[in-house]
Amino acid sequence: MKRLTVLIVLLICIVSLWGQSIIIEGKQVIVAKSSNPELSCTPVKITKSMKITEVEGNCKGFWIQKGSITVHKFTNLTDPIGTVLKPGIYYVYPYVKKGEKLADVKVTIETAVKAT
Repeated sequence: MKRLTVLIVLLICIVSLWGQSIIIEGKQVIVAKSSNPELSCTPVKITKSMKITEVEGNCKGFWIQKGSITVHKFTNLTDPIGTVLKPGIYYVYPYVKKGEKLADVKVTIETAVKAT
């Protein structure tokens, strides 16, 4: 019984390290041509390297900020797949499609497991 309990705990630890995923969501709204667009994103702090595994949204691409510095710019939703983000605080903001006033993006990141 003790051996089984240790095995279960070990398996839970491995699964939690292997499959951790986080979603970062961002939005941009064009209010009027004369004003700056409204950007919104709840920042996500990651403590270990993670990679982008999925991107969804109504946008023509997006950019990623680490703190206040833009670290990546993408003009579509497929090129970012596999991009690794190092520890830090991240924001994502979508580019608005021509003729639209609203854009959103949802980026899924997962723990980047190093091959041995």
